[in-house]
Amino acid sequence: MLVEAGENNLNNPWMYTRASASDYDDFQAKGWTTKELIPLMKKHETYQRASNNRDLHGFEGPIKVSFGNYTYPIMQDFLRAAESQDIPVTDDLQDLVTGHGAEHWLKWINRDTGRRSDSAHAYIHSTRANHQNLHLVCNSKVEKVIVEGDRATGIKVVPTKPLHPNEQQSKVYKARKYVIVSGGTLSSPLILQRSGIGDPQKLRKAGVKPLIDLPGVGLNFQDHYLTFATYRAKPHIESFDDFVRGDKETQDKVFNQWNINGTGPLATNGIEAGVKVRPTEAELKQMDSWPCPDFRSGWDSYFKDKPDKPVMHYSVIAGWFGDHMLMPPGKFFTMFHFLEYPFSRGFTHITSPSAYDAPDFDAGFMNDKRDMAPMVWGYIKSRETARRMEAYAGEVTAMHPFYSYDSPARALDMDLATTNAYAGPNHITSGIQHGSWSMPVDSGKPPQPSMLNSNQQAVRDDLQYSKEDLLAIEEWVKRHVETTWHSLGTCSMAPKEGNSIVKHGVLDERLNVHGVKGLKVADLSICPDNVGCNTYSTALLIGEKCSVLTAEDLGYSGRALDMKVPEYHAPREITGLARL
Repeated sequence: MLVEAGENNLNNPWMYTRASASDYDDFQAKGWTTKELIPLMKKHETYQRASNNRDLHGFEGPIKVSFGNYTYPIMQDFLRAAESQDIPVTDDLQDLVTGHGAEHWLKWINRDTGRRSDSAHAYIHSTRANHQNLHLVCNSKVEKVIVEGDRATGIKVVPTKPLHPNEQQSKVYKARKYVIVSGGTLSSPLILQRSGIGDPQKLRKAGVKPLIDLPGVGLNFQDHYLTFATYRAKPHIESFDDFVRGDKETQDKVFNQWNINGTGPLATNGIEAGVKVRPTEAELKQMDSWPCPDFRSGWDSYFKDKPDKPVMHYSVIAGWFGDHMLMPPGKFFTMFHFLEYPFSRGFTHITSPSAYDAPDFDAGFMNDKRDMAPMVWGYIKSRETARRMEAYAGEVTAMHPFYSYDSPARALDMDLATTNAYAGPNHITSGIQHGSWSMPVDSGKPPQPSMLNSNQQAVRDDLQYSKEDLLAIEEWVKRHVETTWHSLGTCSMAPKEGNSIVKHGVLDERLNVHGVKGLKVADLSICPDNVGCNTYSTALLIGEKCSVLTAEDLGYSGRALDMKVPEYHAPREITGLARL
């Protein structure tokens, strides 16, 4: 059995987010309903916090879930502001059924060590430490799967970078039972296409002999569409800005705390709280009048009858999420928002038989008009959350839409009092200067004595947006939308002739490539439709499911399917009931 290693979680921001129950049910694949998948969801995780949903979470898995060993205080500030917008704070937003709410966000971090908990250490390193039959070939990339007749018999690999022409360029590894391709959404379809599996017309154009007619390979590319908006924070607000900026005193303090006991700001990712949100009927009617009124049809067909599906996600980051060389000294916080279920689709196709040549890739971002209105709404919604936070001291105007100079909704920078509070030896300027175009934010109205929110410092009415303002936000979205690194769908699990989700399928419900024996795909490319979450949890689930399916195909059954990996304990890790 050969497994082609693709993407891993060493470059993800550690956010623990689960899909909605209807997401997996919508796959329309036997054995893939949420009810059937819950045991596998529990299998890979150790939930390192008290839980009211013990039937939904795992407590003996190899990958740890916790709040980390530190929480920036802005978490409470954000949650109180969200609650004032009728976004209820919930104890477990990852219960598979809640589509509208806010929570203190969990992370893929081992609470006992302050380090990220990742699949490489949990599965690969622990297995290699205890067994001798797992072999890794590094510095190589798969050129193609070798298909003889209707069966996959091995793979051909080449060096990651081309060698000298006189050196050996490729190697062949033979498989006795199965080849399992796990190259990720961007690589798995290209491996299949270079193997002669795909749309015959496109394969011939790329110089590859067609072997298996599967036009769905490389189609249905999906992602989550992301934008960032940055805000000024008041001087007393704790953030990671001084640390990232290189302030020596701050860095010494933070490094010492983490090295001594694995706690402090280095034991978190700075993303402390977030929301999943759905628009109200009043907000939907408001969107109907916008310059981009196309979302209503998408709402009615996709979201209306599935209350567990959020439309947007946004979270608060405890600092400026970017290059601090580009920002003046100061404190910031960032809102990042992404569209959970875009209607837009893209594709990827090879351009030659070579694994070194770039593909013909179109991400398809925003090519469906129904995606614009929720992106605009998500920005407006998160901006109102920011304006209700005690940390709020104005907007970094260059990182917001360019409204008209006299618009009541225009971005406003720090007021003079807050600017002066930053003055000092280490804060000569906060970027607000005489003669600049920056307009100061208003201080807001004082709270009424009857207000119950103890964190409420000022009351600000909702901003009103004109048609010109909304067009400015649309333009900002077009200029700044980017990937969330949540791509999926290019080897969709569906019948070859397609279904109501996709036009053409690539895999059956056991992850077998249609028309080829002994060949499976197991990564996020198999998802026929999107999932409303940070996709790492879904990737782990697919891996667990593939291991069960493959073991069954090899004749295993009963307790043999438990297949628990050897335990891996990092330094300082607490085991057993003591961790709870």
